[in-house]
Amino acid sequence: MNRKNNVRIALHSLGCKLNQAEQQAMAISFESQGFVVVGPRDDAEIYLINTCTVTAEADRKVRQWLRWVRRSHPGSLVVASGCGVARDRRGLESLADVLIDNRDKAEAVALVASQLRTRRFAPPRGDALDRAVATGAGRTRSLVKVQEGCATPCAFCVVPLVRGREVSIPIEQVLATIHGRIVSGSKEIVLTGTKIGAYRDGEADLVELVSRILTLPGLKRLRLSSLQPEELSDELLALWRDDRLCCHFHLSLQSGSDSVLGRMGRRYRTDDYQRAVERIRSVTPGAAITTDVIAGFPGETDEEFGATTRFCEDIGFARIHVFPYSRRPGTPAAGMSGQLSAPVLRQRCRDMESVAEESHRAYVRSWLRRQVEVLWEEETQPGSGVYAGTTGNYLRVLCYSSIPVRNALEKVTLARPGEEGVWVRRNGENQGGCEAKLEGSRC
Repeated sequence: MNRKNNVRIALHSLGCKLNQAEQQAMAISFESQGFVVVGPRDDAEIYLINTCTVTAEADRKVRQWLRWVRRSHPGSLVVASGCGVARDRRGLESLADVLIDNRDKAEAVALVASQLRTRRFAPPRGDALDRAVATGAGRTRSLVKVQEGCATPCAFCVVPLVRGREVSIPIEQVLATIHGRIVSGSKEIVLTGTKIGAYRDGEADLVELVSRILTLPGLKRLRLSSLQPEELSDELLALWRDDRLCCHFHLSLQSGSDSVLGRMGRRYRTDDYQRAVERIRSVTPGAAITTDVIAGFPGETDEEFGATTRFCEDIGFARIHVFPYSRRPGTPAAGMSGQLSAPVLRQRCRDMESVAEESHRAYVRSWLRRQVEVLWEEETQPGSGVYAGTTGNYLRVLCYSSIPVRNALEKVTLARPGEEGVWVRRNGENQGGCEAKLEGSRC
């Protein structure tokens, strides 16, 4: 890496995996131009946040971080990019020196570099620079944007307003990006987008894209970030015969009530969703199915909310991300009658989170004493010897190791659940009664 300018840039991203993918791409671009990429709360000369505006809470977190930078690092260059800028540029003008819209993210390095000509920063101390370099090196999971935008907006969603029309990255460009990430050492590739099932490059669709990616030499593991139930074609599911495709499907649900789904503008009903889950499990037994649920959509009755909790209990999700409904200006739902009070929203979130916690515990229990593949990603605390990683079926796992295991793929046995993840036994350890291997699945 060219470190000629030694200017540190702290990158922070909120929200979806698409935002995370864009942050990774920006990090690589900044590093290629000699910047030193550090963590979001490290000392730096430049601070950049890739914003999210999907909820009011996301807006609050963006402003909180920007104010923290202004207070803790006066004199630094503060940059905000992304969806929050697209939705409320004027509201962020007092908090950031540079504002970068979604359509200009590819020019982020040039836009930031142009601001440095009028600024002078004290050179960082050697130890600070060494810590910064260590922070930016050796990514284990690489998120790659293949598409953005949505042509079928839901009533509650602001994303189509800030991401715009559907645009897919040319397939050869995607393949070249992934090849570069593999060469740089990434063991897992995650395909991301606003709606990756809508991927189109000429005649090439998502099936063609995934098929081509699977031909790349050196690919160890491939994960798809999110799909809609109606996008699970037989041709797509058939690709999971390749054991490099992770046994993890994120299918956004939002509600388990057909009447609420109708008001939301979702393009499926609970029967459609149930059939999609059954088809997944027929192809990949034991696969993790994760989802999102919005609690308290306008007009949601007790009966409709009860239908959602029962549906989630019946499906048996590996993980449920619970969000309170957030009124977003410019969306159809913002003008709907029956807006629920904050206390009702909070109670429904608590009730739904209880369902989510039990569902996750049940999924973990179903995998104890079984063998899985894990990608070790980080030491939880420097010098602790405790490493965290992610399995193919998207479980966070932990182990003790006397030697570094970061960015290693290995088979482990799930031993016992803990507060921060599932503890495992690694090969070569005394595994006692945990030697059983999973029959009929390779997750």
